[in-house]
Amino acid sequence: MDRPTAAWSTGVHGWLELVDGRAESPMESFARLDCVDHGLPPDDLQVEVRDARGLFVARADLGWRRKDGRWVLVEVDGRDVHSNPAALFADRERQNAIATRSDALLLRFAGRDVLRGGIIPNQVRRALAA
Repeated sequence: MDRPTAAWSTGVHGWLELVDGRAESPMESFARLDCVDHGLPPDDLQVEVRDARGLFVARADLGWRRKDGRWVLVEVDGRDVHSNPAALFADRERQNAIATRSDALLLRFAGRDVLRGGIIPNQVRRALAA
């Protein structure tokens, strides 16, 4: 196998600033990079959602802060983890907690949405404008 050239390493050097170890799955990273590619990088990853008293409600994969201070949150559900019954119940409980105990807006996506590209940033952009 040929060794990478200096031109190659210079070209990929800019990718290092996109690395973020907070992602908990490759799909989360792909979703974040799709948003970056569409000019909509998230404001934070692994966003902690708290209720009016400051108590922990849930954590979401990606988050954007709206002008009114509310969060638009994205959860990326991979098939391997989120298809088993225990995960489905936990996902439902977390989504209901966010909906009833916070003022955040939660958007859920599957891996196929991530791989099609543009789906997540388009939906987030609409939610931010709403």
